[in-house]
Amino acid sequence: MNSAKITARWAFNVSEWNPSDKQYNQTLLCVQPEESERIKRFKFFNDSKLALAGRLLTRYLFCKVYECDWREIRLGRTKENKPILLKPKALIGGNKYVNFNISHHGNWVVLVAGENCQIGVDVAEIEKFSNKTIQQMFEIFKDQFSEHELSVMTTPQEESQQLHMFYRHWCLKESYVKAVGVGLATNLKSIEFHLSDEERENFFTVDNSKIINTKTTVYINNKPQRQWKFEEMYLDELHLVGIAYCGLNNCEDCSNIEIDGFNKIELEELLKYSKEL
Repeated sequence: MNSAKITARWAFNVSEWNPSDKQYNQTLLCVQPEESERIKRFKFFNDSKLALAGRLLTRYLFCKVYECDWREIRLGRTKENKPILLKPKALIGGNKYVNFNISHHGNWVVLVAGENCQIGVDVAEIEKFSNKTIQQMFEIFKDQFSEHELSVMTTPQEESQQLHMFYRHWCLKESYVKAVGVGLATNLKSIEFHLSDEERENFFTVDNSKIINTKTTVYINNKPQRQWKFEEMYLDELHLVGIAYCGLNNCEDCSNIEIDGFNKIELEELLKYSKEL
């Protein structure tokens, strides 16, 4: 088996994409018909754009990195609704295990991809729930976080900082469960994250847009899982993203993977290889 590596960390800002109805409908023709129908059912146009951009970003990945033709790519979903590659068969199995994951929230769609590794990603817009105080948010999610995590999240005196810490922990949990494929139905309290003291101190004192936190450790049922690596960063002031990755079977070493930020993709580049299906 070849060594693990990350082949893509990409982000697309849908707030900068304002197509006419004609342009949007033409773009919908570039994804599989069943996905186009699913995307058109969204109530809010921004949600529709996020979903479409995620599908386009996935196809862009296999064209740009793996030199596939747009029309030979066939995407499907697992029973947990996770996007997967069905064709071309040459990229499924063998000595090169290709894995990818997508997340979208707020203004951003993000995609990460890797070879010979488990990988997951989550992006979150930093915002309070409608008509909820930060204390009420913590109460709603108290069964999803351990006592240690709740203590860390509520330590900052400023509510805005507590909110950022809440989403930091949530992105970590989401990225991990998406990487292992267990879904949020699992016992999230048993998945506990420990932030490094150094990165906790820097979190509100350093320009977050210029740093990548990498020293977080995940504990599963109180046991550290140091083979799992995490990257946390901001795409802008209000959008936080977390990546989780590990070698296949939870054992291969990923320490050689180079840490990097997200490459922000423009619309012209996103549609570079697109064709009507």
